Amino acid sequence: MNKSYFNPFYSQKNPKEMTPDEKKAFKKKQAEVRKETIKELVKYLSYRRGIMAIVVFLSILNALFSSGSTFILGIITDKLLGFNQLKIGGDFNLLFFIVGIGAIALVYILSKTIDVLISIIIVKMVTYAIKIMRGNAYKALMKMPISFFDSINAAEVMTIISSDADNVVFGLSDTIQRMLDAFFLVVISFGFMFYFSPYLALVVLLLIPLTFSFTSLIMKKSIPHLKKQQDRLTKMSSYIQEHLKIHHLIKSFNQIEKSNRDFKVKTHKFFKSTFKASLYSEIIYPYALASSYIIQFIVGFLGIIFFMNNISTGSGQPFSVGILTSFGIYIRVMSMQVTFFFQNFAHFQISLISTARILQITKLKPQIDESKLSELDEIKGDVEFKNVSFSYLNKEDNLQLKKASFKAKKGQTFAIVGPTGAGKTTIINLLSKFYLPLSGEIKIDGKLSSQINESSWRNQISIVLQDTFLFKTTIMENLRYANKKATDDEIIQAAKLSKADEFIMQLKNGYNEIILEGGSNLSHGERQLIAITRAIIANKSILILDEATSNIDTRTEKYIQKAMLNLMKGKTSFVIAHRLSTIINADKILVVNNGEIIESGTHKELLSKKGFYEKLYNSAFSED
Repeated sequence: MNKSYFNPFYSQKNPKEMTPDEKKAFKKKQAEVRKETIKELVKYLSYRRGIMAIVVFLSILNALFSSGSTFILGIITDKLLGFNQLKIGGDFNLLFFIVGIGAIALVYILSKTIDVLISIIIVKMVTYAIKIMRGNAYKALMKMPISFFDSINAAEVMTIISSDADNVVFGLSDTIQRMLDAFFLVVISFGFMFYFSPYLALVVLLLIPLTFSFTSLIMKKSIPHLKKQQDRLTKMSSYIQEHLKIHHLIKSFNQIEKSNRDFKVKTHKFFKSTFKASLYSEIIYPYALASSYIIQFIVGFLGIIFFMNNISTGSGQPFSVGILTSFGIYIRVMSMQVTFFFQNFAHFQISLISTARILQITKLKPQIDESKLSELDEIKGDVEFKNVSFSYLNKEDNLQLKKASFKAKKGQTFAIVGPTGAGKTTIINLLSKFYLPLSGEIKIDGKLSSQINESSWRNQISIVLQDTFLFKTTIMENLRYANKKATDDEIIQAAKLSKADEFIMQLKNGYNEIILEGGSNLSHGERQLIAITRAIIANKSILILDEATSNIDTRTEKYIQKAMLNLMKGKTSFVIAHRLSTIINADKILVVNNGEIIESGTHKELLSKKGFYEKLYNSAFSED
């Protein structure tokens, strides 16, 4: 799976190596992806009607209260201190002073209350949206064929659904509120400045680009590093997940040092991109502060000149200390909020990348629409392969199975034997409809696999794998996974039939014993007995036993063989095994080598032919 599969903002080609036309096309594609992602994001955020409108309304109200306190402060300065027209000598009115300070305090409290309320609403809104998005991504993944999972990095997908989703929650919750606050504060602050003095407000409007021109330039520089930071964080998280999963393999091959070196390289790359992104962000704040001081100085200087020359404010009122005080505060607020807006806009871009990656998964669709295929009703269990060929790479010149043909009648047991890599598992994968054949036909009761939906097809088949996956829950719940409607009594009867009941009852908590992750507190044989019990509970017409008796002690193997015999009664069974003692009583043995069924027959028939099977039996299985 290529790098850009889950990263629509990225190109396989290094931008530095692109031609001007390629760069133009790439930027156009990025703009389209960004637009589409925002559009999809707004849909998810609007799952609960009217919530965005409430957030916008409260943000406007919050900006009005925040700016209003500065407006009141200007009035208090003029009325109480008597600095009107830059002349000292007003009458100090204690009541007015108390009322004014009380009004500022009330406005401040209301502003902060609304601020908290907005935070709560936005967090709930974003969390709910990501919950839906994450659920849709998971549903989309579950609809994809097995072949899709062969071509992707599972750890990366896990990181996207978990870490990226969390990044969107934390990122958007913060950036949406800050960007809305910044936008409305700038607009409303300018409105108040225009009310005080249209002339000075226009001067500020001409000077404010001093702040955002440099800020926007720096943010453009930081965005690529923020994108790299996000991508490298995903790679690092995927690496950790993958290597923790195979830590026993790393230790067994003594590759700890190499694993540490590789991780060090990834963390160093992550550090570099994080450092550069943080450096650009830190540069902005002192510049914004300095630019606000410069603008305040210019506006203050002009205000004094206007006063000295008796120039009108443009609003019909004379200049005063109150006006200049309010202007100074508004200028600083605007400068800082413009900076905050661009800073958060950069982080919003990163949240968009994470969002796009999740949305990329939600849009996954299998090539075949399963809803348009037929259902498979109750079956007898006849199975047929007719000239079936298959390639995992979907290439005619690289086949893992070549023109395989056989027929199995209801209740028959077929054994599939052959050396490693011969094609045994491929036959089972095709029969289970994990993959579709490149050519040829696979039928159950005369019905083509290509015409039956996966769920209905697999509902007729029970599979006992060599490596049984067990959930971290009780044995009872692990067994019930085969049939959610099975009662406790039915599960216990199935366990007795499979002989699993004997070891289960020896456990401290019996059927309520918690199985540890990976079934580490059970032996290999015990895990297989649980798998066989599951198959008994499922009670399907067709049974697949994939290498079900390898790597097990003799005593446990006898239990398993008895359980298998009970399980296979009346079922069409396909058995793969390394030990031929488990399949010598099969109705037919398929001998597979180099992707071809080269021999078939009973154990005695194949031995009498003195062919490949006899050599395989004598060289590899004589100990049985």
